[in-house]
Amino acid sequence: MNRPRMTPSPLAARDTPLPTPRLPGAALSLAALAAAPLAVFAPLALAPLLALLAAVLLAARPGAAWAEMRAQGGLFALLALLSLWAAITALWSPVPPHSLFEALRFLALSAAGLLVLGTAAALGDEDAARTGRALLAGIAVAVLLLLLDRWDDDLLVRAIDRIPAAQFVPPARYDRGVTVLLLLAWPAAALLAARRRWLGLAVLAVAIALPVFAWASHTCKLAVVLAVSATLLAARLPRLVARLLLAGVVLGAFVLPLAAPGGAGIAAIQRRLPELPGSAIHRLAIWRFTGDAIARRPLLGWGMDAARALPGGQTPVHRLFPEIAIGPEAQALPLHPHDAALQWRLELGLPGALLGLALLVLVLERLAGGRAPRWPRALALGYAAAALTVALLSFGAWQAWWLSTLWLGAALLARLGRPDDAATFPRSTAAAPPPRASGR
Repeated sequence: MNRPRMTPSPLAARDTPLPTPRLPGAALSLAALAAAPLAVFAPLALAPLLALLAAVLLAARPGAAWAEMRAQGGLFALLALLSLWAAITALWSPVPPHSLFEALRFLALSAAGLLVLGTAAALGDEDAARTGRALLAGIAVAVLLLLLDRWDDDLLVRAIDRIPAAQFVPPARYDRGVTVLLLLAWPAAALLAARRRWLGLAVLAVAIALPVFAWASHTCKLAVVLAVSATLLAARLPRLVARLLLAGVVLGAFVLPLAAPGGAGIAAIQRRLPELPGSAIHRLAIWRFTGDAIARRPLLGWGMDAARALPGGQTPVHRLFPEIAIGPEAQALPLHPHDAALQWRLELGLPGALLGLALLVLVLERLAGGRAPRWPRALALGYAAAALTVALLSFGAWQAWWLSTLWLGAALLARLGRPDDAATFPRSTAAAPPPRASGR
């Protein structure tokens, strides 16, 4: 049997894709088309999107679902172990039913993500080209709708969120959507770079920069700078970039709980850097409170997603740290620590933090040490840099929409960055030269 020679993917364990039926390819194309517009106006819908996509793939290929997950090897095992430990922490969590539910949901999301990742990596050339076009179209629609909404007094957001015309729409309303747009830009960039569409790559960069620098938070802007820098550096030194990213997470998990400044230190920073936004000052106070909570339960943690129920978490910051000038609505720990590594330590203790780090080591080592071409590998590490920057400064580690975004972006990047199907994009496969085959 003859099989085309494929370029390995930096994100998927399987280097040679299996033939994929048409339904999975169509489902992935529809998900790629819908992801960016959904993220902008209904970002929480990304979790149902991943679940629906996984359900369709499971129904289309029930016999292959287990094989797709097992193909990821160590990644599957570590995610299962992390889910198991998270479920065990419900035994001492202040909110046991919630912790158990979140552990089971994390396991389900991981299974769905692995299935989507494996299926995407196995896409044939024609389906991959169609999925790439769908992703670019979805990003274009999302950016266009964002610009129209800005010029038209947030008309669409007001209609979706039922915000009265007289009420101000804060720019933070778009943070989730613009962050997803930024992450989806990496598989789109990998697609264009693999096919040497340099003009298209420049247009994509401008299209993503417009919403990021017009709406997004400082975290998202920092993610752009660090991700672009990581991509350029990874083109020459991929292992160095992987180690730097890992070092940042280690610092967040083990150094930040000890080094976060107290009230007097935060106040001194506020005096020296008055241009810092209030959100940054609030973040420092959250990290100090979280570090103190970790010190009370350093080994086993407080329980999966129990940050929202920690004693004293709803205390106003100005009461806890009277030296800080901050509004009365700022709480010591609202929902989560705004740092994924810190959240691992706080909620899952030392075992959870070590499992999380092992998971990250496996992913980064696969990205940096694989046999993928230089630029797909560099863009994959840039995607990791963007995702980690946001994870260490912004959203909750277990939020379903956020995890679903990471899985969807990784799945698209795993296939679209491979240059083996360049001849089929955007031309039809009928015009493509026949693949090089090896007899068997």
